[in-house]
Amino acid sequence: MRLYVIIAYDIQRNDVREKVRRLLWRYGLCPISKSVYAGRLTWSRATILCEQLSRLVGEGDSIVAIPVQDSDFRRALAVTRGKIWNRSERMEVLVAGPDT
Repeated sequence: MRLYVIIAYDIQRNDVREKVRRLLWRYGLCPISKSVYAGRLTWSRATILCEQLSRLVGEGDSIVAIPVQDSDFRRALAVTRGKIWNRSERMEVLVAGPDT
C-alpha cells in the first residue's frame, strides 16, 4: 500500500543538503517548501530511503519522515503573509505521477 510521506530536514552543509535533495528526487518526492518534500511511497521504500538518508547526514543534522493518510494530506493548508488557503489542488500536481 502506498501512502504520502512527508520528509522534512535541517541540514547544515550545502553539499550534504544537495545530496539529500537529489536522493529525494530520485525517489519521486517533490518539494513543497525549501526543506520539505512529499510524495507517495510504500512503507518499505520509505524505510529504505530513510536508511540511505541516515548515511548522508552529519552531526547536528536531522531528517524526519512522516507518513500521512491521503485524506489528511489533501486537507493541508498553506500559509503566506496574511493569507491561508487550501493547497490540495496544487499539492496534488506537485506529487502527481506514478507511485514509486
